[in-house]
Amino acid sequence: MSDKYYESEHYGKMVDDLSIAMGHHLQPEKQARLAEIEARLEARLELEAATTEPARPPEAVSEVEGLSVAEAASAYGLSTSSVRRLLSSGKLTAPKVPSPKGMEYRIAPASMEALGYKAKRTLSGVVVTEARANLEAEQLTARVKELEAALGLERVRREAKEREAELLEQSLTDLRAVIEKLPKALESGKRARWWRK
Repeated sequence: MSDKYYESEHYGKMVDDLSIAMGHHLQPEKQARLAEIEARLEARLELEAATTEPARPPEAVSEVEGLSVAEAASAYGLSTSSVRRLLSSGKLTAPKVPSPKGMEYRIAPASMEALGYKAKRTLSGVVVTEARANLEAEQLTARVKELEAALGLERVRREAKEREAELLEQSLTDLRAVIEKLPKALESGKRARWWRK
């Protein structure tokens, strides 16, 4: 869901309803209302998680290993023109392979490094291209959103439990006060039997 939803009247009303319901836990209709609101919120978060666009699968590895001109330029911090200039001058050699866009170069990372260029690599040794970095950023963004939604749900649950604990503590205090008054009430409630008057 977008941030606009959390700023909307509907969300604000739902949060208000939830806080009102939590404050009156002793009334069964309020408990039912609280359960209904929690269920709606949980269902909405599950729906949001299910309808978010799934992260794209990692790029398929082509049959011929290597980087395209654009990927090589991104990975080694060059422009595509510079990579094409290296190819046309013969300093860099790469085979041309068919692709969906037509014939394209597949540049081996070793040949770029032989010319003295250093690639940006991940911890696993994979050459970082702009497309791969964008894919990983999308996957991480989706995971962050999932975690934020789960955190929001847990926050609501924790607040509800804290409020319930406060109300139970208050009820316990009230019961202790009643128990302390009980012996006095019992003594004052005893009447003399009619035959002992």
